[in-house]
Amino acid sequence: MKIVICGGNKEADFVIRAFKKAGHTITVINGNEAIARQLSENNGIDVILSDPTKVYSYKDADVYDYDLIVSLLENDEDNFVVCKIAKQLFNVKKAICTVQNPDNVAVFKKLGVDSPISASYLLTEKIKGESDVESLIKTLSLENEKIMITEILIKDTFALVGKCLKEVKFPHECNVCCIYRDSTMIIPRGDTKIASGDTVVIASTPSDQEEIVSYMKRED
Repeated sequence: MKIVICGGNKEADFVIRAFKKAGHTITVINGNEAIARQLSENNGIDVILSDPTKVYSYKDADVYDYDLIVSLLENDEDNFVVCKIAKQLFNVKKAICTVQNPDNVAVFKKLGVDSPISASYLLTEKIKGESDVESLIKTLSLENEKIMITEILIKDTFALVGKCLKEVKFPHECNVCCIYRDSTMIIPRGDTKIASGDTVVIASTPSDQEEIVSYMKRED
């Protein structure tokens, strides 16, 4: 499958690695020079430094007749523009994008975006008393919400700080995909220790996500 990935930072890094591992052809377009360089170094691929909301970016990338576009820009309107350009002008078959405003999911679907996915998920009720929920957890759902990719910022008060991953007894099946530490991405092993300030990226099912997050943020 031929896939173009636009924008994003850590989410893009995970998506790139997942699709690359599966053997797909990947084209990456990112308008931020520092992020583009980091994505290129992390994944051993060329990243096109260009604005994904501009038609010329897709001409330069030669993505005609691609199978899928994944847009991870921060602005909902920009993600919509990316999906419409790709589908209408470059015959990309399927479009997936994140949206910050959940109300836009139905609107985007009606206007032809195949899978608009709300990045602000239903964790507020579970995480009582947290004033920084949005900065603590960011969620990306793929494949029509069959897989949840969750980033958890580890605080120094969390009970699992200093523990090796093999010591962590998750309440459900999940996969710790990577850990970001001081701008470095770590591919975790069983003896990898979780440190305060880490951003831990976990893949799980939607039904298990809340309990896994609740477990990881337990405090001493």
